[in-house]
Amino acid sequence: MNKILILDAFAKAEQEIKKTGVVKPSLTQMATELSMFIEEKEDFILGERSLRDYRSDALKLEDDESDISIKQIAVINGLCKYLGFQDYQDYFQNKNSKPVEPKLGVIKSNHHYSLTIKLFIAASIIVFLVFLLYKNSQKQRWMVWQDDHYVETSFDAEKYSVHRLKLYKEDRIVSFKKVSVTCDTIFFNEDNSVRFWYGKNKNKEIEYFTDLGLHPETGKTLKPITNYMINKYVCND
Repeated sequence: MNKILILDAFAKAEQEIKKTGVVKPSLTQMATELSMFIEEKEDFILGERSLRDYRSDALKLEDDESDISIKQIAVINGLCKYLGFQDYQDYFQNKNSKPVEPKLGVIKSNHHYSLTIKLFIAASIIVFLVFLLYKNSQKQRWMVWQDDHYVETSFDAEKYSVHRLKLYKEDRIVSFKKVSVTCDTIFFNEDNSVRFWYGKNKNKEIEYFTDLGLHPETGKTLKPITNYMINKYVCND
């Protein structure tokens, strides 16, 4: 039933992007929205191209009894959370389906295992993931938000635990900045596409950024600037 999950997630992403003023969101915009959410909530990077491929596979099987295989459990959990559910089981229970284990393309867990065995497996997975995190952190590149931009930094377990440490992304370092705007700022390109995005910080103050993405402090998706926002909050004097 992964095909239902991926199609539901894309459908919600389309509606969320439309709320920002985009009349007809592209598949790339929808996939990017999901990719950023999964990275933020699950600390797992999956490119928008892979998500579009999953959607394409799902559409091919939409009227078929067979299912697609999503190999990353973090992606499955992230999509479920994006739809407002706690996990995979919660999602399908609310879809009035019999709870099943997600199809991962590997050996499935038997849902008839005893609670003790399940807890042992869960604990083993956690230990293994912690080991992988430590091992990969030694060679992975990281970045952290500093005042108004991201800077590359070394791994810091304390910052990682409070979600301040992010996986290094070149485009975030180069293009994503917090800026001040005035009524004289050029907010739109010649083709009327926006040049700035906005979002509220933890103090409920509106801040402006040079690219779409998540607010560095709150983790909420930034919205594209509109004439209404400009007139109300920038040029209100």
